Amino acid sequence: MNATKNAITKTLDGNAAVVEALRQINPDVFGFYPITPTSYIGEGFSKLVADGKVNTEYVCAESEHAACSICVGAAAAGGRAVTATASQGLILMAEVLWNASGMRLPMVLINGNRALSAPLSIHCGHDDLYAVRDAGWGQLVAKNAQEAYDFTLCAFRIAEAETVRTPVMVAMDCFHTTHTTQKIFLQPDEAAQKFVGETVQKNPLLDIENPVSYGNFDKPDFYMEHKRAQLEGQKKLLEETKTIFKSFAKTFGRGSESVVEKIGAENPDLAFVALGSVCGTLERAVKKLGNAAVIRPRIFRPFPAEELRDKLSGVKKIIVLDRCSPAGADWAPLGTEVRSLGLEAEIRNGIYGLGSRETHADDFVALANNFEKLSTETPHWINLRD
Repeated sequence: MNATKNAITKTLDGNAAVVEALRQINPDVFGFYPITPTSYIGEGFSKLVADGKVNTEYVCAESEHAACSICVGAAAAGGRAVTATASQGLILMAEVLWNASGMRLPMVLINGNRALSAPLSIHCGHDDLYAVRDAGWGQLVAKNAQEAYDFTLCAFRIAEAETVRTPVMVAMDCFHTTHTTQKIFLQPDEAAQKFVGETVQKNPLLDIENPVSYGNFDKPDFYMEHKRAQLEGQKKLLEETKTIFKSFAKTFGRGSESVVEKIGAENPDLAFVALGSVCGTLERAVKKLGNAAVIRPRIFRPFPAEELRDKLSGVKKIIVLDRCSPAGADWAPLGTEVRSLGLEAEIRNGIYGLGSRETHADDFVALANNFEKLSTETPHWINLRD
């Protein structure tokens, strides 16, 4: 039976979809400091707390750094913890992100991908997502509000898996997803809660009969071994994500089973590779182009290199699109990752949509039609005024 047919249909934006998922999960602690575009996640969830619909300990902190620190303490104590932020807020959290991953704490963070200052922009960019890509967190990147809901349910199971014990971030594009409404499917509470499962505790600080400590000073004797063990958890995170995506699709009858989604021609001559909400626009572009496809990583960290190689096998021309400035590098982050795969293809990098600059399907069609004119050394900036 297709479980989506039994789901509850609502019209929600990405923020509201995440609030619904968190209501069903009913985490132990929510540490929060408001920032555009994810303020409503905190506001919406605080109303659930006030109305008695969840029994979460909701803490409105004095900063994003403090909000994340609250979650670190809660997770170390054995609780299920979550926070939400964006842009400068995520950067202010950065110090704590490394603490959470280094201590293998299975907390979850919802990020609204937003450009970083200066100049100030409250609109979309992947600057914040890329800036903390090496913080040791899993990074799931949602295409739309439906995936924001789905990925939030998945994130807790991934983070808490016995072989993983690593924090996970669910990222969705500022305004394009956080504030754009669509018809989405919500699973009944019991079904969602059964899928996520109960909180999995491991060596909690509050177990006074079995005392443990977290984040101690490491001398040269052990630091490398601890970092190597952390890396193993990240590798397992990718494998666990594959397993849980398959489980989600089988249980609820929707969503891709793969960590890398392919839409369009089966054996395309040209493929676009991109993250997030722009992939909906790219799907319209490849229909106009004909023998083309969109290859979309649904996870950015750990990077799904093997799956991308498989999906891009045989493709002659690849355009990798980044919503971020290269910041001194030859290519932007996603472009650099794809170029490092050693593919037998011509690869180009495109920069699009910084600060939510409008980009349409026809812009990507024109980019593909002018592929041979694009530089192999530097990215092409799409819709940049002279």
